[in-house]
Amino acid sequence: MQRAIIILFFFLSFKTVAQVKSTGTPYIVNYNKTEYSAGTQNWGIAQDENGFMYFANNDGILRFDGFHWDLIEISRSAPVRSIAVDKANRVFAGLNNDFGVLQQNGTNPPSFRSLRHLLPNPEIEFGEIWKIHEIPQGIVFQSFDYLFLLNNNQIEVIEPQSRFHFSFNVNDRLFLHEPEIGLFEYINGSINKVPWAGELKNTEVWSILEIKDNHLLIGTRNSGIFRFENGVLSRWDTPANDLITKNKLFSAAKIMDRQFVFGTILNGIVITDIDGNILQHINSGRGLQKNTVLSVFSDRKNNVWLGLDNGIDYIEINSPLSFITENEGLGTGYCSQVFQDKLYLGTNQGLYVKSFTNFSESEETFKLVENTAGQVWSLDVFDGQLICGHNSGTFLIQDDRAVNISEDEGAWKYIRLKENPDLLLGGHYNGLVLLQKTSDGWAFYKKVKGFNESSRFLFEDDKGNIWISHGGKGVFKVRLNESTDSVIQYSIYTEPDGLPSNENNILFSLNNEFFISGIDGIYSYQESSDSFKIYDQFNELSSLDGQLLTLKTDESENIWFIAQNESGVLRRNEDLNYTKITAPFKPLNDKYVNGFEFVYPYSSDHVFWGLDNGFAHYSSKIFKSYSEEFQCFITKVEMPSIDSTIYFNPNHPNTGIEVPFRRNAFRFHYAAPFYENLDNLQFSYYLDNYSEEWSGWTSDHYRDFTNLPEGNYSLRVKAKNIYGIESEVAVFNFTILPPWYRSQIAWFAYLVLSVLLIFFIVKFVLHRIELSRRREILKHEAELKKKEEKYQHQALVAEKEIIRLRNEKLKSEMLHRDKELANQTMNIIHKNKSFLQIKEEIQHLLKKTDDNQLKSKLISLNRKLNKEIDNKQQNQIFETYFDEVHEDFFKQLKHKFPGISPREMRLCAYIKMNLTSKEIAALLNITARGVEISRYRLRKKLNLSRDTNLSTFLSNI
Repeated sequence: MQRAIIILFFFLSFKTVAQVKSTGTPYIVNYNKTEYSAGTQNWGIAQDENGFMYFANNDGILRFDGFHWDLIEISRSAPVRSIAVDKANRVFAGLNNDFGVLQQNGTNPPSFRSLRHLLPNPEIEFGEIWKIHEIPQGIVFQSFDYLFLLNNNQIEVIEPQSRFHFSFNVNDRLFLHEPEIGLFEYINGSINKVPWAGELKNTEVWSILEIKDNHLLIGTRNSGIFRFENGVLSRWDTPANDLITKNKLFSAAKIMDRQFVFGTILNGIVITDIDGNILQHINSGRGLQKNTVLSVFSDRKNNVWLGLDNGIDYIEINSPLSFITENEGLGTGYCSQVFQDKLYLGTNQGLYVKSFTNFSESEETFKLVENTAGQVWSLDVFDGQLICGHNSGTFLIQDDRAVNISEDEGAWKYIRLKENPDLLLGGHYNGLVLLQKTSDGWAFYKKVKGFNESSRFLFEDDKGNIWISHGGKGVFKVRLNESTDSVIQYSIYTEPDGLPSNENNILFSLNNEFFISGIDGIYSYQESSDSFKIYDQFNELSSLDGQLLTLKTDESENIWFIAQNESGVLRRNEDLNYTKITAPFKPLNDKYVNGFEFVYPYSSDHVFWGLDNGFAHYSSKIFKSYSEEFQCFITKVEMPSIDSTIYFNPNHPNTGIEVPFRRNAFRFHYAAPFYENLDNLQFSYYLDNYSEEWSGWTSDHYRDFTNLPEGNYSLRVKAKNIYGIESEVAVFNFTILPPWYRSQIAWFAYLVLSVLLIFFIVKFVLHRIELSRRREILKHEAELKKKEEKYQHQALVAEKEIIRLRNEKLKSEMLHRDKELANQTMNIIHKNKSFLQIKEEIQHLLKKTDDNQLKSKLISLNRKLNKEIDNKQQNQIFETYFDEVHEDFFKQLKHKFPGISPREMRLCAYIKMNLTSKEIAALLNITARGVEISRYRLRKKLNLSRDTNLSTFLSNI
């Protein structure tokens, strides 16, 4: 609805036509060779149906989509001289001894395919192809020596009578110029000389453009421009002709059906209307990179592209906005005024002036008004005199010279006092100043006493109160005395008095009332409460995006405004309501001077806006549609993991690609060939089956995706231009294949494996059941065995216990026998000792007595004693006890030493019992000495060495 109202506003208010502005310079974008990475010279320009731009460059064919420059190389030695796009969207190019067409196989990058092989004689040398045209009969490729007509894959060769210069397609009519003969037209397969073009002989024709209804404009290099109308060729006698001829015509194009662009060698371009009036003269001094213009092209949006001797320039001529900028040495724009047919521009560098009549035709540049170097704050006209507020004071502007009428520094603004119209009240850095009207004009009167605050915004109400807003302190209400030279009273209004803040309160007037623009809306003064309240009656002002920063009204009561986040005009309708129009001014929103925003509606055709690098000029008579649709493209998909790139192919719709899972890393490049304010073009994307919602708008023209899950995806991308219009959605389909372990073959293998696994599981379960059964049997058997072992163990323990008890019993018996043996032995020893003592007594008695009878009895007794001492039965008893105690000691001794005697065996037993020699001697009835001798003999019989202990040896047997 708003778009319709905007368009209706232009149509109802003015005679709106598509035309080129004459005030200011159109917006220009420079693309240098470093940016597009190709050769310096650009000989031709074309645009395909998708909006992509093509340039015939020294290094090949350049393609530009708004963000990416792609160079399609053809020949390293031959520059591309010509380029064209036909109705079938085929791109043709011509160069030295070759011509052809761009082709794109699938998603591969475009490449050049030569058509030379279609020539009747492919070996022919024909030089540079300078022009390419599409006419109803086919595609024409023109060199100086030949004309080639391509139709249905066949080429017809046409030769000149002398030598061609250039050819021109005018509304499907093909004109050719032979300098030595004249102008020809290709008609029905033959070249016919044009009868009316005699004056074009012996000159060079560089352009032929249609004015209207087969009326032609023919441009030559040295003879100027001619107009063909009603069968008559005449010189185009206009100022434009002289300017173009002087600067050497080289290229030309018709734009918007009503204007022409002429490219020159020496001085940029000249834009004229059909009558030859100069609308624009743009050269390197006004924004072009170079003055030599090799090619000119008008794109689908009626904007102009220039192929330069060094670089490419884009000129946005289809716009109601133009610019007066630093290219003309102005500086930052703060104020402007049209006065006495002159345009004055106040900047941070001074006040500049230029004639406002014939603004575009004049070669005059802006001139600094004498004595105004420095910061200019304001320009106002009072009673036919121009007053300039300046950092250095106040100046009266007289022609191109400024006269200082007040040296009080920092003159912000002046207003006329209502009760005394011969006085002007000026707000300065440090208070108020009065100017008085005299017979010689305005002059300094007085410095107002009693108020020293900065007074940038001033207004006098109907009661004579002076209202002043201060950037950091609030709003002042000042009352002057009757002689107006002193402040008798002032009040300050701040946040407690209804204002939203003490800072950023901007005073403005509308319909002879003043208002305060605060940080959250518009406020008005309420006299009844002596405070400020929000003012919501003016809905259009209250609904602005951000704080209102400045406004001005024009003669039609339209309100021109700048707010914090938008600018535009509130157009007053017949029903006294307002329609807000902002679209044309969106390119300006980030260019205003922060804190010193300025707009000056001199008329509906001339509205000036202060910018950080100069001024913008707006004409509401220039019609432009801001709602045109445009396209977005996914131009390239890079897949670095597989070293592959997919390129956009307009003739090969994307049907989807498949990418291995382990290599799914993408960079999607996208663009929208909408070339107006490219820096403000934004993109949003949505990835099906991945994104939750559309992404936020961003100026990034690519998006990376990595490690996406397998599945089918569609990347959707849309663009939004500076006017808020969204493009069509571009779609790229692709599939991430599952990893090998989730592929169809893998799933089949998993199925087979699952079946096998189930089979083996069943088999395994049955086997486990069988094992379990066997295990139970074995377990039962084991338990039985365990019980048996337990019983055996218990029996063994019992048996061991019995053996232990038996052994203990045996041990007890052995101890008992050992004791008996010891007792027996000791008894024998004691008995033998006693018997020996008795024998000694007997021997002693035998020696002393002479009684034979006594001797006989004593001898008999002695014998009985010897017999008793050597008692065999006693010895047998001893051996028996000894064997029992020492486990068949005598048998083993006898077995090892067969030659041992019974007496020696007894000696061995006594030694084993650790008996002393005396004890042994008593038992053996021998002396201790005899025992030692017996021991010696025994060692010999036992074959013992000296180192072997006899007792130890016997103990081990």
